[in-house]
Amino acid sequence: MNKHFSCISIIISALFFAPVFLTPAHAASSPNVTFSRGIYTDMEFWTLEGLTTSNMYSIRPFAGSEVGRQIAEALDKCNAMAMPSATCRDIQNRYTKLFDAEIAEARSPDNIVGTYIKPVEALSVTYNYLSGPFSTYNNEGIFYGEGNNAVIQFQSQARLGQVLSFFVQPVLIYNQHFGQDEDNSRTTVRLHKGYAKLTVFNVELQAGRDSLWWGPGYHGALLMSNNAHPFDMLKLSNPEPVVLPWILSYLGPVQFNLIFSQLNDERKGSELANPFLYGLRLGLKPHPYLELGASHLVIFGGPGRRDMNISEILSTLYSNLNQDGQKTDSNQEFAADIALTIPNLKKYIYLVDGIKLYAEVGGEDTGLPPDRRAYLAGLAFFKPFSLERTVFRGEYAIMSPYSVPQAWYNHSSYPMRYEGRVFGHHAGSDAEDIFLEWSQSFEKFYYKLGFDRERSGVQAKITQLKMQYMGELGYRFNDNTNITLKYAYEDIDNFGNVENERQRNHYLGMEAAIQF
Repeated sequence: MNKHFSCISIIISALFFAPVFLTPAHAASSPNVTFSRGIYTDMEFWTLEGLTTSNMYSIRPFAGSEVGRQIAEALDKCNAMAMPSATCRDIQNRYTKLFDAEIAEARSPDNIVGTYIKPVEALSVTYNYLSGPFSTYNNEGIFYGEGNNAVIQFQSQARLGQVLSFFVQPVLIYNQHFGQDEDNSRTTVRLHKGYAKLTVFNVELQAGRDSLWWGPGYHGALLMSNNAHPFDMLKLSNPEPVVLPWILSYLGPVQFNLIFSQLNDERKGSELANPFLYGLRLGLKPHPYLELGASHLVIFGGPGRRDMNISEILSTLYSNLNQDGQKTDSNQEFAADIALTIPNLKKYIYLVDGIKLYAEVGGEDTGLPPDRRAYLAGLAFFKPFSLERTVFRGEYAIMSPYSVPQAWYNHSSYPMRYEGRVFGHHAGSDAEDIFLEWSQSFEKFYYKLGFDRERSGVQAKITQLKMQYMGELGYRFNDNTNITLKYAYEDIDNFGNVENERQRNHYLGMEAAIQF
């Protein structure tokens, strides 16, 4: 444990102080760009075409200042082209308008606007109809019940000086039938997200409620995704990746997230109430097309176990030995990941212009290195058959270790979930998931066709098999306004792991969104 802690302490110390002293110019404090913005998918095309080289895609969300920096970098290269690509034209015509303030600040950090307030930055209205208990996931914990559902939400942000920024996202949710066993409707108004940021040089301290995504996965992540409801946390990070000095410069741009939270959700049975959550994410980019990362999550503490001294806390966080029933008992997960983008393939093979390959390997808290492994692997073909702004994706994940099938996300005292949903991959414990998607975007119109095959209880006596077929159509009225229609069909065999029980569900959704 001492050896582990010493190594981690050195890494954390370097990450804390290097960004402060190594960044000569820094952006002002700015809220994060939410996952609902389609820019995250488009950014993969920017990397593929060499328009951005220092972005860390596997640590999301991005601060608005970092998005502005990336767009400014891409714009310079696009403007130098004699014939800009479709990706460049999208940046020049649309994203320069949506993020004009962030781009201006990235280009002139000495002339940053100080205090401002945007009472309504974005507004969306969503309607969903479910014919049965349709499975929804990666939806930031928002639950849709059978029948009619409606969601209205808006975003507001503000800045005080150049070091403080604020973000709030209230949401109104209507469920005609809330829960599978209730017929009563429910209308809820709550703060879905809300936080304040203190930014000094290139280090920011964020306090409040937000979502995270760690890892290169598109459809899921082993440790941290937006499947669960946003949770209250303290997050220390460097919004802009930095290059460390001396021989460490070979690591390329470096970025980290360090989080701490107390989970105040409902826990059942032997699960300890109000546990603490600690997390660390480190990302490196030693080559413009290669990204490496590692993530670590620990849930610990609770009634009767909070009076731990510093030594006991460190032992809890950085020792992977099972300590069941002890004060230093915890549930830990660790994952390492890699993402490789291979551009400019069209000159060699006609079928595709670029490929992204990625993988994530995780382990539970036993053994050295941790065993009880889970795996995620994926690929993406960009511009197949020379179709601009088109991508075909495939992703596979399995969270069913042979030795202990139910190990992932489960623990008698500290299950890795919040408000009933796991932080990591939505398929859950002892599960396998295969996902395919074809998507294409034009100037005004975009669409997606998807398929998901999920097995739950892979090593159980009876395995549930779920097949989802999905379609999505979208239209942009202008740079700020769009409407999206969605339909999905779900066919489940052995529903609830009950033999010969079959469930067929339909999902119909519509969303109208405005960005100001």
